[in-house]
Amino acid sequence: MMAHAADARPVAGMGSSRKLSGFVVALGALCLGATTALAVDYKQAPMLDELVKAGTLPPVAERLPASPRVITPVEKVGKYGGTWRSGMVGGSDRNWLFRIAGYEPLVAWDREWSGKVVPNLAEEISNSADAKEYTIKLRKGLKWSDGKPFTSDDIGFFINDVAGNKELLPNGIDWMMSGGEPGKFEKVDDTTFKITFKEPYGVFPQKLASVYGVQMTMMAKHYCSQFEPAYNKDGLDALMKEAGVGTWTELFIKKCAVDTEANERWQNPDRPTMEPWVIKDPYIGGATLVTLKRNPYYFKVDPEGNQLPYIDDLSVSVNADKQTLVLKVVNGEIDYQDRHVNANANRAVFTDAAEKAQIHLVDGPNADMNTTIISFNLTHKDAVKREIFNNKDFRIGLSYAVDRQAIIDAAFVGQGEPWQAGPRKESPYYNERLAKQYTEYDVAKANEHLDKAYPKKDSEGFRLGPDGKRISFNIMVIPALGDFLDSTQLTAQYWQAVGVDAKVQTVDRTLFYDRKDNNDQDASVFLGSGGMGDALFEPTFYFPFWNESLFAVPWGNWYASGGKSGEEPTAAAKKQMELYREVLKTADVGKQNELMQQLLNIAADEFYAIGISTPGPLFSAVKNNLHNVYARPFAWTYPSPVASNTEQYFFDPPR
Repeated sequence: MMAHAADARPVAGMGSSRKLSGFVVALGALCLGATTALAVDYKQAPMLDELVKAGTLPPVAERLPASPRVITPVEKVGKYGGTWRSGMVGGSDRNWLFRIAGYEPLVAWDREWSGKVVPNLAEEISNSADAKEYTIKLRKGLKWSDGKPFTSDDIGFFINDVAGNKELLPNGIDWMMSGGEPGKFEKVDDTTFKITFKEPYGVFPQKLASVYGVQMTMMAKHYCSQFEPAYNKDGLDALMKEAGVGTWTELFIKKCAVDTEANERWQNPDRPTMEPWVIKDPYIGGATLVTLKRNPYYFKVDPEGNQLPYIDDLSVSVNADKQTLVLKVVNGEIDYQDRHVNANANRAVFTDAAEKAQIHLVDGPNADMNTTIISFNLTHKDAVKREIFNNKDFRIGLSYAVDRQAIIDAAFVGQGEPWQAGPRKESPYYNERLAKQYTEYDVAKANEHLDKAYPKKDSEGFRLGPDGKRISFNIMVIPALGDFLDSTQLTAQYWQAVGVDAKVQTVDRTLFYDRKDNNDQDASVFLGSGGMGDALFEPTFYFPFWNESLFAVPWGNWYASGGKSGEEPTAAAKKQMELYREVLKTADVGKQNELMQQLLNIAADEFYAIGISTPGPLFSAVKNNLHNVYARPFAWTYPSPVASNTEQYFFDPPR
């Protein structure tokens, strides 16, 4: 990948060799490769000229903070204008809007996703030596999209009146908690505040940079406070009646959203934001087109003092299915798209249509660590199946029985390598034993381990379980969610060949989650997340972390609830949970890595789930005249492509 610095210096990060403890970094109007952008040099999009001339909008220097964030373009300084066309599928695809326009946290991931955290809305962050107290300083002069000041009071409103409101959020917000208690807010002045935690919280800066950290900067107090009883008790009834809701909490969510992933986040054009574009035509029921327009108060500039974004508007079509969106790309109706269209099967389609559609494909690394994670239910309600699935020799034998390279060639056009449920080589948490063990295709070894576990067979050659009956189970798959149906079907055939009656069962997403949440599945398939630096925050398949840890959902619930629900796990899993709690506490990156390796070594010992292969690169379909597109990682924790600075995309020549 090209090495372009999106900011001058890191705060701290997973891949950094520097400790966060006591370390402060500030970013002013300087950037690597950029000159100082003086106020007299600031420039704006031509579409705003008439508004400034008429006095409707202040001059650009008055709309920007004292020290704007300077974004170094991927290729070159851009040109203003144009409409970026892309598409969604269905009525609940709001995360595409988030992925292209919704990521403005206090501190952000660096463009390369090397693990560093860089200043964004905050220009300075420091912590106490014990990592319990954080002092954060905002850029002076930040403004919401309606021109009102963005200050410490907005952060205090989120922490105290949103995250801390039991009616609105009975369980609080987990990433804002340490030691089971939420962080406490203290205002120092309009641009400085402190957050203090009960226990050390060394990874708090990385949490702020994550997709969920955006919550803290989503709610303008001057606007959202009118929907809370503490601020507008007498006026709430009229607002609820007007909005057609029955409670103030429904009203608040409808007007201001709460979750970064909520549909409501994109349904209210009146809600002020800090993002490069603001909603014009909202994402409401029945909408066929969602549009966003330029935020004239956006706080970033390029090295020549041009206020970002370069592109004027976003136009996002709402499509009935993925194939409709693929056809729009082929017909040249899309300027940039990756979501829903970057399946392997579409590579050849887009390559053939490239000249006609005037597009090209931009590859980027896939942060997932596996194409096909098959998780046996180690907490199965059926005692016999639980015993079978918990037999490690049984799982090892099945792993040896799979010809992964043949599956890679047949199902993934030759891309990837045999891999288990472990971080990728590019990750600071790579663990070779976890990633590569039992990936050899060896039928003799497969039968050796399976014979240790269940040597007896019936008249058709299928192995018999401890109850004397044929070992038979279903592997639950959601075909619409990924490219893993073919790989799962091939895997089942290999297992049949060694005497295990595995059957693939396709289900829709609703049924999948109903069964998984009720612990009613035999085995299930999912993509392997947490393959790069995000392994620190998405250890889903490394230990029973939450209810998406498909190999032991009740154990994950036990951990996530602090032992209040679910099922008490094994001693090994509990040791991993202790290690992970220590990871979250320490601000020492070296110590984080050391603890994670201990956790991953236990994962290798336990061998919770079976993986097939690493994913090959994913791609974006990009119009030839769209520039500054970065070949960035594809991930959720690093919300792509927005974390690579979509505000510096531009058209040349203009469309």
